[in-house]
Amino acid sequence: MAQTEQKDGLALIVGGLFILALVFAAYNYFNKTDNLSNGLGSKSGGTEEVKGKSTREGELIGEGISTSTEEAQQQPGGAQITTPSWQATDYKEGDIAGKTYTVKAGDTLWEISEAVYGNGLDWVKILNANPDSVGYLPNGQQALIMPGQVLVLP
Repeated sequence: MAQTEQKDGLALIVGGLFILALVFAAYNYFNKTDNLSNGLGSKSGGTEEVKGKSTREGELIGEGISTSTEEAQQQPGGAQITTPSWQATDYKEGDIAGKTYTVKAGDTLWEISEAVYGNGLDWVKILNANPDSVGYLPNGQQALIMPGQVLVLP
């Protein structure tokens, strides 16, 4: 009887370790940074090469970016590269009026909502009024509105 209890205890320990290994593997799989799906290429220590521009991980490239000399980086050989940074527009209530709005560089649904309704939390109204216009990331999260896009304002 003692041998059976010993085998059962050993099987329980091995089973527990197996479950822990599965949980650890699943955690790592679902929490890894997947730069390939967002078009940035493979990981390279936090710096990515995007269409000839050197960026730091987490920065946006495209419409709505600005560069400043404060962010310039000195490169070997004396070349200076400026790192782009995105800046949102800063609207006040009443800055946007009408039934539609053409998105400008730097706009966010939050900022547009503040300009139209006086409250950024009402951005969902704009999202719900434009279900086919607002893009989504591959993981299903809401993403960007693009400059030139026309949004309906309810």
